Amino acid sequence: MNGILEKVARTTMGMDFNVDKKGDWDWGAGVALYGLRKVYETTGSQEIYNFIKTFIDSNMANSQQISYNINTTAPLLSVLLLYRETEELHYLDFAEKFASWLMKEAPRLSNGALEHTVINDKFAGEMWVDTVFMAGVFLTELGQILNKAAYIEEGLLQARLHIEALQTRDNGLLYHGYSLSGNYHLSGCLWARGNSWVTISIPEIFATLRGYEKEKEWFFERIHLQVEGLAAVQNDNGMWPTILNDASSYEETSATAGFVYGINKSVRMGYLDKKYLLCAEKGYKAVLRHISEEGTVQDVSAGTGIQKSILAYNAIPRQSIMPWGQGIALLMLCQEVQETT
Repeated sequence: MNGILEKVARTTMGMDFNVDKKGDWDWGAGVALYGLRKVYETTGSQEIYNFIKTFIDSNMANSQQISYNINTTAPLLSVLLLYRETEELHYLDFAEKFASWLMKEAPRLSNGALEHTVINDKFAGEMWVDTVFMAGVFLTELGQILNKAAYIEEGLLQARLHIEALQTRDNGLLYHGYSLSGNYHLSGCLWARGNSWVTISIPEIFATLRGYEKEKEWFFERIHLQVEGLAAVQNDNGMWPTILNDASSYEETSATAGFVYGINKSVRMGYLDKKYLLCAEKGYKAVLRHISEEGTVQDVSAGTGIQKSILAYNAIPRQSIMPWGQGIALLMLCQEVQETT
């Protein structure tokens, strides 16, 4: 591993993922582990692999303590890694139990969209942009492993339903959430990290997915609209503000890293104009300035539910190390390594 990648990876392995105090198996751990998974896939580091395996195995051994909800699907992306590497069926069985819950039992809105659920809380009738990553990427990858179209199609459906409901045609950016029954966008915030889940997820899904050409065309048209909007609101220093259409709101590092990763990947796949690489390059350099010498990704907003007002997003604290900040930065750093080797 190169210097900065190794520092961020080691700091990630040394931190407490349970920052929200809801349990180790939650979305924060899932995003951090996904970043570490990318490090393993990029470098072949056995140390990284062993860390992931130890975390997954110890939590699976106490699976009765794991809550089934949208956010707790995120660690399953690393369960799928372990199945690919070991071909041990208990990993696949565990992932399929979650997939079965998503397909058959998870609360849904009348349009078929998954209702956003978290540990110890539900948000009746609400769609959150986070679900595109938390459930969509997992279902499509599992469907590819099993050659099971139902999982792939459900993952794509959830991504489409959420983007259709949340993306504004005014500037291509996405709202944090939507109430189907009320027909309004809840806080009305064009929240940066929420947008980055989509920028990351769509190229991530289609990087290995074969076929589905009409779906691919539709999704990358939406990514183009989004990235066009993102380019218009990027700060001169390369960062993006946490409230995308409010340049006075604080600059947020996890979102910026996610935009860099997704823009770069979409361009490299040939589905986004190369002119946007300039945005990604500026963003990459900006993120590096927000990584400490010890490997802590700084200025990452804490866990952010849908707020009561747009301005409330600017009051979310950003002083502590966050597993999602570490994980998304690792995605970005691994991509840079892959492109330069």
